Amino acid sequence: MSVWRHLSAGGLSKPRARLGDGVRILSEHRDGKGGWRRFPFHYTLLGLCELTGKVVAEELQYAAPRLERMLRRRGRGDLSDIRRRAVAERVLSGL
Repeated sequence: MSVWRHLSAGGLSKPRARLGDGVRILSEHRDGKGGWRRFPFHYTLLGLCELTGKVVAEELQYAAPRLERMLRRRGRGDLSDIRRRAVAERVLSGL
C-alpha cells in the first residue's frame, strides 16, 4: 500500500501501469470476508479511496458489506476506531 501511495504521488516510473497491476492483485488475495490476505484492511481501503477505475470500484464493492457490518456495531470511541469509521463512511459514500 505504501508503494501505491508513492506511485500515485508520482514517485516511480510508469505509475498507472504499476498501480493497475497492484490493484488487480487484490482480487487474487480476497479472504472471502470482505478483506484481503497480506493487505492490512483499513490501510488498503484508504489507499483505494485515493484511486479511481473499474477494478478499484470492484474491490471497494467487495469490502462494502464488511464496512456496513462494522458501522452497525457500536464502536469503542478511541481515536483508531474513529479513524476506521471515517474511512468506512468515506468508502461507502463514494459507492
